[in-house]
Amino acid sequence: MVTSYIFSGMGYSSGKFDISNDFIADAIRKGFLRGFDEQRMAKSDNYQAYKEKNPDVSPFDYFVREKMGFRYRKHVTPFPPTRKKLYYAESSLELGVRATEKALKDAGVKPAEIDAWFISTVSPNQKAPGIAAAIKSHFVGFNNYKPAFTITAGCSGFNTNLQRAIEYFEAHPEANHLVVGHTETMSSFLTQRVKFVPFVTFADGAAVMVLSRVQSETKQGVIAINNYHDHKMVDFVGVDINWNLYMDDSLIKDRAIQNIPEASLNAMSKSGWNINDIDLCIPHQTGNAILFDSVKMLGLPKDKLYLDAQHEYGNISGGTVPISYAKLKEEGKLTPGMKTISPMAGVGGNFGAFTYIVPNNNLLRNPIAHLHENDLKGKTAIVLGATGTVGQEICRELALRGANILMHYNRNKELADSLYSELNALGVEVKPLRADFNVPYEVKCLEDELAKQAKINFFVNAAGVLLSRKAGKVFNVNHYAPLQLFKSVFSKLKGTALFIGAAAEDINVPEIHQFISAKRALHGTLASMSGEVMKQGNYLVWYMPGVLDNGMLKNIEPKALYRFMVEIGQDQKICSKETAFRIVNSLYIPKTDHTNHSYENAMAVKRDSYKMEVDI
Repeated sequence: MVTSYIFSGMGYSSGKFDISNDFIADAIRKGFLRGFDEQRMAKSDNYQAYKEKNPDVSPFDYFVREKMGFRYRKHVTPFPPTRKKLYYAESSLELGVRATEKALKDAGVKPAEIDAWFISTVSPNQKAPGIAAAIKSHFVGFNNYKPAFTITAGCSGFNTNLQRAIEYFEAHPEANHLVVGHTETMSSFLTQRVKFVPFVTFADGAAVMVLSRVQSETKQGVIAINNYHDHKMVDFVGVDINWNLYMDDSLIKDRAIQNIPEASLNAMSKSGWNINDIDLCIPHQTGNAILFDSVKMLGLPKDKLYLDAQHEYGNISGGTVPISYAKLKEEGKLTPGMKTISPMAGVGGNFGAFTYIVPNNNLLRNPIAHLHENDLKGKTAIVLGATGTVGQEICRELALRGANILMHYNRNKELADSLYSELNALGVEVKPLRADFNVPYEVKCLEDELAKQAKINFFVNAAGVLLSRKAGKVFNVNHYAPLQLFKSVFSKLKGTALFIGAAAEDINVPEIHQFISAKRALHGTLASMSGEVMKQGNYLVWYMPGVLDNGMLKNIEPKALYRFMVEIGQDQKICSKETAFRIVNSLYIPKTDHTNHSYENAMAVKRDSYKMEVDI
């Protein structure tokens, strides 16, 4: 038996906006972009010959699609990218998180099983901490101390991290699974550019691999890998201090078509392969001008060159190689025993290559549906308002993760009984507790019942009422009762308290002013208490979801609700089940996807699916 390092799981994501060649051509015609002479191209013999068979293809589309090799690219904003659009858009962090989730599920590996995290980018969402640590913090709890390594690297970033990951395995015999990935929002470098080439070329996306150490009868997975640096390219492609891309197209091409074959031949030599052994070349997708000349120098037939990722997604820097593998696997085109080679060259002069044998299926685990199933086995959670829209979903998510639940409800006993049966069937302990938060005696009885608990790991307040004709009820339900109950269990809490607020706190909605006042008052009280909560070793979260698909705000007049969504910049309602997933994550995992994270004193404040407006 030999040790092999295989891609056991693959995942990718991309910007949600398809940017076609027509968008860029239109910007050129209107004078926003420069550098393409349409009349000259229209007169060229090559275009005229092509047009005879393809009469509807414009000179620009011909040049970009046939000569450069790009058809679409994915951006995180509508075209063209601007600084303000990018503020509201997904960043390289969100793209990386989505790709990582898919890779872990595909590998059948839970986040806690990852022994180290390796992520590269040149377009991080922040300068520090590194993006590897930020991505890791979306998947594992506060007590996970596995290392996270970020490198600032572009086109060959994935290859550099892959080599570092293999070295990590060799230095840590106890390690079994590593995350290796690259994420990028290349459009963020184009807000000041006017030359058309980078708009044609660059795109936004992420790709992540789970690299696993396995024992196999023959060597499989990564066979050989190398990384080099070319000083002659160091000043000719990069990003300046003002976040602007710079590049010299012709010099990049001249160096790349030398470096790619060199790195490839070296990797093949280390593998004991010749050019005829290669089943598929899966390169960094830089464009036809570089790749066609490179494989010609290698003597590799063009039909062995994989370019689908380039055609559909554009150049996503170091993300294009892992995206290509993920697409091939998704399409069933990676067959066991297939031999591939992946060369790359680009930003800063870094270049390299690796060879890979697609592993046998018996070396792979089965994919999993839920990354956090049974994470909370043996923990106890209080859920106030458990029969509400979000409360029910929170209970289901907690039970799926193995937590025992003290389930508070008010009037809907039939629904409470149904939910109790559903949760009980998942193998967790469930205790229904009824109390009307507008009746002091019932709140006190609930308080006494909670006092019987030896330890509480999670306190979740999902209780709320939007409108009421009963005097004081809106404040009692949304403020006084939850606060009273939290204070009563504070000494027993060994974990996290999470209170669900509302996006309406951020703006004025006259129709529900009492509700907003009550939420703001509780919000402020908890922020002032947060230091004491932290001193006791606990974590306090104020969670503010946007407009849900089926929540209390459904009773608001539709036009008022639409205005509200416009004011907070929310383009569509959010799914209650997905929101509950993120809320439960927030109980023990530091960061949460689709939320904007800030602090008020020691209290974490999370805005789900919306951002406050900024003047840019």
